[in-house]
Amino acid sequence: MPGITVTNSAAGPTLNVLIGPSIPLQQALQAAGMVPPPPVAGLFLVDTGASHTVVDGNLIRPLCLSPTGTVMIHTPSTGGNAVPMYQFDLMIYVPGASPGVGWLIDALPVTASSFDGQSIDGLIGRDILDRGLLVYNGSAGHFTLAY
Repeated sequence: MPGITVTNSAAGPTLNVLIGPSIPLQQALQAAGMVPPPPVAGLFLVDTGASHTVVDGNLIRPLCLSPTGTVMIHTPSTGGNAVPMYQFDLMIYVPGASPGVGWLIDALPVTASSFDGQSIDGLIGRDILDRGLLVYNGSAGHFTLAY
């Protein structure tokens, strides 16, 4: 099982991640003679408390994607009330320890939100973590993600 070990940042257990249109959408665009937008890089917090992956809308915007729908979300800031948020189908790529090696998730529904004022661009939720193995070593200040 390949994986990477990463030193925690000031924001905690974070990963540099590339996002882009889902691979099926990229293939459809190419079949139509269009060029898919290039992936966008962001810093994502590994969050076992997040049921699914959330991406800052400012990171999604350059991809010129339309939402695939809305989803009702509960967060600590919504006071127990669910609020509708846009959902997008994205490709998620976590680069590995060496070039050309990494974890590709070809299509994943993610929720768009705002991370203004925070040092992260998104959350890696359990929808991704459920596909791998996460070992968090707080005393050593690092974590390992195997996929």
